Amino acid sequence: MDILKMIIKRLAYFVLLMFGVATIVFVLTRLVPGDPVAANLSQRNLNNPEIVAAFEAKWGLDKPVIDQYGIYLNELVHLDLGTSIRTGNPVLAELQRCYPATLELAFFAILVAAVLGIFFGVISALKRNSFVDQLVRGISVVGVSIPTFWFALLLLFFFYYKLGLAPGTGRISKGFTAPQTVTGMYVIDSLLEGDPAKAWDCLKHLFLPGLCLASFSMGLIARTTRSNMLDVMSTDYIRTAKAKGLSSGRLVWHHAIGNALIPVLTVIGLGFGNLLGGTVLVEQIFTWPGVGQFAYQSVTAMDSPGIIGCALLIAANYTVINIIVDILYGIIDPKVRSN
Repeated sequence: MDILKMIIKRLAYFVLLMFGVATIVFVLTRLVPGDPVAANLSQRNLNNPEIVAAFEAKWGLDKPVIDQYGIYLNELVHLDLGTSIRTGNPVLAELQRCYPATLELAFFAILVAAVLGIFFGVISALKRNSFVDQLVRGISVVGVSIPTFWFALLLLFFFYYKLGLAPGTGRISKGFTAPQTVTGMYVIDSLLEGDPAKAWDCLKHLFLPGLCLASFSMGLIARTTRSNMLDVMSTDYIRTAKAKGLSSGRLVWHHAIGNALIPVLTVIGLGFGNLLGGTVLVEQIFTWPGVGQFAYQSVTAMDSPGIIGCALLIAANYTVINIIVDILYGIIDPKVRSN
């Protein structure tokens, strides 16, 4: 019952938060310098008042801002994100097209980050102040500090250009056709199509951008895991278990790591939300047709519906992931349910 109350409370927060985000983003898109008319029409058309007036009337730019806001909220209530000025397609359809690409990349990246981060963090804590600990901490600092775009270029240069161990940009090699869309995630769709060779090719295309995106989250997860493992290993119940003669492996995997990883859930959840927002530079460098690339193109074209749609999607990602993390916390730790 406590879990149900917590879910209802979080969903109420979700509705209020999305309304606030929608309002703020709408206001900001109107305050940002730039003219969507000039960004989307040629110079010849800009010199024709009739074409300019028709463009403004089509996209509602001729109405007062308060009327535009009212229309915008009405469409939002009906789950209509409007029509992209740049493409002429519904924004919802554009997001449905590009979101699976970002989702697939984010799943791969957060999986790599979580597995490596937890492994490195546990090893670092168990080998405290040793050479291994110093090495892992150094890797974590580099992962957090290295500029994403520079790391992406390094990965492409060494693994693709010099060594030829990984494919270049895009989601699939030219020798394959895109799989029939079921989930929109190429690896899964290729497997559903019964083509493991195509699935393997799509998985290889995930390697470089996924590793690039995983580096930052991996560093945070490793540092958080190490810190929590050290705290847990110094508690009374761990010392008691040691005194009873439990082996080191049983002590770590059956008693310490479960409690140490509870706070790591938050880091993993926030990292996943950040990845789902679409990392613009990585998607641009690897020609990955995801949310980040769509957001970049919308900004350059002053495409207000596209910008607002991306912002709402990113906010929804973070909020939903935080709700899931809160629920998991409530299941794992009963004390959280009453807060």
